[in-house]
Amino acid sequence: MSGNRIITFAGYKLCINDQVYEPSDDSKLILDILNIGKNEVGIDVGTGTGILGLHALSLGASRIIFIDINPFAVEATNCTLKINHKENYADIINCDLLTCVRSRKIDFVIFNPPYLPFEEYESWIGYSWSGGKSGVDVILRFLDQVNAKRVYLVYSSLSDEEKIERKLREKQYMVTTEKDIVIGYEDIIAIEAVKK
Repeated sequence: MSGNRIITFAGYKLCINDQVYEPSDDSKLILDILNIGKNEVGIDVGTGTGILGLHALSLGASRIIFIDINPFAVEATNCTLKINHKENYADIINCDLLTCVRSRKIDFVIFNPPYLPFEEYESWIGYSWSGGKSGVDVILRFLDQVNAKRVYLVYSSLSDEEKIERKLREKQYMVTTEKDIVIGYEDIIAIEAVKK
């Protein structure tokens, strides 16, 4: 594999390759709303370069589990953690969403999911933006699996927002923080949802 190159985003050095989602405005939105306490344990799902979990570590998290279905993203995250000297505070797992996490006490889960309403799974990079026909298929699968005190999530106004809101209520999460930006013809929304 390999082929990683180093970029800088939000003040962090990150490893990336052509099969990994490059952090963008949606990543920045989540970075802006993260509220991480000292010694909290969290999970960064769909980690890509590892930027969100890396930022959580810099805010005081004691340990982050980085998860991605894409083996190229797992490799990029490993590289990112090494160049930022954070590899001792991390576990990196190649799996689909939270299917590989046994029930344990988790303070927060961060997820910048694929949220565009189409399906393209012919390449690893396609997994990073293909949210299924309604744009929320992956998000709903994630919400079915999550069990943490807080969830940080981003989605598009082009997605079926009502399905996301309904699933959050069903799982007894209340949105406490919301931030959005307009990009072209869509709003990108980042939320913090807290378990009631």
